[in-house]
Amino acid sequence: MVLFKTALTGIAILLLGIVVVFVVAPNLTFDIQEVQQRWVEPHAEFLVGDLVDRPYDLPATTNVAGTVTITEAPSNKTSDITFLVFDSGNYQQWTSGGQAESSYSESNQASFNFTFKTETGGVYHFVFDNRVSVYKKYVILTIAYDEVTIKKVPDSRVGYIGWALAIIGAILLVYGAIRRPPVTWA
Repeated sequence: MVLFKTALTGIAILLLGIVVVFVVAPNLTFDIQEVQQRWVEPHAEFLVGDLVDRPYDLPATTNVAGTVTITEAPSNKTSDITFLVFDSGNYQQWTSGGQAESSYSESNQASFNFTFKTETGGVYHFVFDNRVSVYKKYVILTIAYDEVTIKKVPDSRVGYIGWALAIIGAILLVYGAIRRPPVTWA
């Protein structure tokens, strides 16, 4: 004779553990955000006389970062320039002579890093304004943005719970099958 209730409980817990491991655990996922840097312009070198506009297509609501290094054309010494970033609507307003809000602006710097967040997706104009200087400037530009992707990953912790239940159920099943019930004397 075996311990019937213990063996049945062991079978139930063992089956529950197997169901958790093979059915529930693969279907329980959580979201992980992965941020990858995407290069828009890994390295651009160009000459600025009066005004240069470099348009780039950028996605909405993302962080954009980059570097700008400026040197004077005849002497190759570090120099400065006015740097502006506009979305398409504000760029049209700025080129027509109106007041426009830039996404980023910097002036009187020879070398700098910049970061800004795009409000909307579309073309952004990186404008280098050298109209106040008599010397042309060499510019080295890099631009990258953060691409955020959401990935669904199975929750491995649930599988551990399932394996623990299966082991406990197997132990109870073996114990209930091997152990004899105590003899009661009347």
